[in-house]
Amino acid sequence: MKQFFKGAAITAVILIVFMGINVICNINGINLNFVSNGAVTAVCAVLIYRALTSNEKKKDD
Repeated sequence: MKQFFKGAAITAVILIVFMGINVICNINGINLNFVSNGAVTAVCAVLIYRALTSNEKKKDD
């Protein structure tokens, strides 16, 4: 369950950052593609999650 909450927290933080980027870009008249943003969000979340879990495994050994 701890892993699930950690993954959910990472995803939430990344989505908040991307929403801020989208707001700033929309204010300046730049429209971003939502399909590519979704893919980038997913990849970032997976990479950060794997980095955090690998650090925990190293500490346990």
